[in-house]
Amino acid sequence: MLIVAGRFHRYSANNVLLITLQRPDASLVAGYGTWKSVDRHVRRGERGIAILAPVISKVTDDRGDDEEQAPLRTLRGFRVVHVFDVSQTEGKPLPDTGPQLLAGGSPHGLWDAMAAQVHAAGFTLDRGHCGPANGYTDHLHRHVRVREDVSAAQASKTLAHELAHVLLHGPDEPLRPREVAEVEAESVAYVVAAAAGLPTENYSVPYVAGWSAGDTDVLAEAATRVLTTARQIIERSGPTPDPLSRRGEPFARTQTHERAAEHAIEVRQAS
Repeated sequence: MLIVAGRFHRYSANNVLLITLQRPDASLVAGYGTWKSVDRHVRRGERGIAILAPVISKVTDDRGDDEEQAPLRTLRGFRVVHVFDVSQTEGKPLPDTGPQLLAGGSPHGLWDAMAAQVHAAGFTLDRGHCGPANGYTDHLHRHVRVREDVSAAQASKTLAHELAHVLLHGPDEPLRPREVAEVEAESVAYVVAAAAGLPTENYSVPYVAGWSAGDTDVLAEAATRVLTTARQIIERSGPTPDPLSRRGEPFARTQTHERAAEHAIEVRQAS
């Protein structure tokens, strides 16, 4: 599922406009080779959708010294390439690549431990309607809300996501692009949940793959902040009588945060 999600990357605003003008009903587009790689093929006679692809060249920064210089990537221009909508293809059905809401219960004490950290940061917290989202963080009014009609597992995962926004993306922090902030918050949620024994791969991995657009550089740059923040949340949570762990030990002991973090990185590098 993650591999497929990573292959169908996002397009620029200009290319979205080009796609819309040529095929208004397009829902999922990719190049001929990408479709072939997921066991689908473009039907004979189908007309491609023209978009612009960057032309990147590698140049060496020659400073005249003996040190080996890494090649630099330089944008030389753009060229026309063609993509095809899923409706123009046939073959093996595609798996659902979107995040799937978690079902079931949450490790005992996980919600309360994170809620305490939200309050300690000076934010209020409640459950309620969140529009199309599962939760949100309002830094202006210092308020966090988690959707009220989801399972306990999903609610705890979402609270971990919003707590990461509280800790990482406040007005005093450097402004980050939306996609970077979402990758960071969901990655923190994944590590924290994994440390508590709550698997979230079916939601977190497609979510991160979508926001990162399969760009491993985004994931790599976020890694240090993600691990530091996840450890902070885990260490501040204290002991919880989690039935999934040894009684009376911090929930982090169900799987050490180091192992959880390593697994998170491995999953993301697979994209």
